[in-house]
Formats: sequence, structure tokens, C-alpha cells
Amino acid sequence: MKRNEWIAVVVLLIVTALTVAFGSPSEGLPHGEVALAAELTPSATTLPQSPTDTTVVPTARATQDAAHPETVPTDTAPASAPATVASEATDAPRAELPAASPTPTATATPTLMPTATPFPFDTRPDLERFVYVDQKVQHMYVFERGELVRDLLCSTGLPTDTTYTEAWEGYIGKFWGTFYAFGTYQDHAWYLYQSLGSILVHGLPYTEEDGYRTYQGRELLGVQPSSHGCIRLAPEDAQWFTQWNPEGVYMVITDPYLEFWR
Repeated sequence: MKRNEWIAVVVLLIVTALTVAFGSPSEGLPHGEVALAAELTPSATTLPQSPTDTTVVPTARATQDAAHPETVPTDTAPASAPATVASEATDAPRAELPAASPTPTATATPTLMPTATPFPFDTRPDLERFVYVDQKVQHMYVFERGELVRDLLCSTGLPTDTTYTEAWEGYIGKFWGTFYAFGTYQDHAWYLYQSLGSILVHGLPYTEEDGYRTYQGRELLGVQPSSHGCIRLAPEDAQWFTQWNPEGVYMVITDPYLEFWR
């Protein structure tokens, strides 16, 4: 080579070396535009956060969360949190929350208990038939095998020393039919026991004129005692009692409750 050519080669090599040593390869611009790009580009400290920066930060945060899940707080309730927690953190009505599937529960089979008798006394289910007269309430109850078949209003003896109906229990006696006493007739009479006189179950006393009967004391049945010691029934109930044929049936008459009725 000639001398001038060698000098040109050396100068070119020196320029090339200086360009490599002091140039800005990160910009990716041609060498001739390095100075112009430096003048037009604002300082990094004054640039606002670009959309590129906002997408990079969550990506880095997501990477950190994946690496350290136990240190990252969460803004939402965990999937296992109950529905009531979610409803307290939002203004949405409770009805919009997903309903939890009901959990089937086992139900115990109820134990059937025997039904208590509605009567405060023994209805004698051991007997084929049974009659009970309660002088406190002025009712006569008729049972078959402990089951009530008739509740009859009655009226027992007046609460005097010679007319009250005594407490008694025994078997109903013979059928007397119709009898006359104290100026009145009584039908469907059944004998019970002997006291100052014969104590019977019978229909209301009545007088008869021109074939028309006038019964006495119907309004007192089931209300208060009114007889001379017998047990009075309404005419239709006395007729039913006769058709039921009570002869030989066990009967109980309670205490007369004299002080109560006096």
C-alpha cells in the first residue's frame, strides 16, 4: 500500500474504535442520529408513567405473588368464606348471593305415646260396659270397653239430709218401667239401691192432661241437683238408656259434693 492509504486505514480504525467505545447501542439508531436522539429524548426522571409501565408492574407483582403467596394480601373473600361475609362487604342484597345447597339431615322417627284419657277417672276398659255418674258436673257417662258412647245430662238429689244422692257403686238392677211418686209420673225407671227409699235412674217427672205431658226440671239437667234422690234423665235419653239395656252393668256414683251445691 501507499503511505496515504495506510494513513487513511489507521484513521478509519481509530474512528471506528471511538465510535464503538462512546456510542449508544441501546437506542438501536444509526450512528449519525445518536446526537439528535439524545437532544429530543426527555430525561427519564421527568417522563410520566407510560401504558407500557402499568402493564409491566402487575406482571412483576404477579410473579412475586406466585413465588410468595403467603405474603400477598388479598382484597376478596376466600372461596370458602360463608355467604354472610360476602354480603357484609358489598351493597348487593343478600338474595343475590348464591344459595348454598341444603344439607340433608336425618330426622328421628317420633315415638308414639299412648293417648291419655280425657276423663279424670278410670273408664274401665276391662269391662264390656260401664256407667259413671259425676255429681260435681251433673253428667252420666256411658262407656263400652272404656270408650265413651253417650254423655247424658242428668240431675241428682237435692243437697238436703233426706234427698241427696249417696256415693255408690254396684250393678244396675231390674227395670221398673213407669211409676208414680210425689204427684208425678216417671218413665224408663231402673233400680239401683235402697236408701231412705228406692234410688232409681229414670226420665224426668211429668204430669199428663188430655194426653199431653208436661215435664218438670228439664232446664236443670246438667246444671244442678233437683230430685228427691234419684238420677233424672231427659225423656229421650231415658228411652235410649232403656234400649241400651243396662241391667247388670257396673255403675259408679261419685260423692254428692253437698257443700259445693249448698
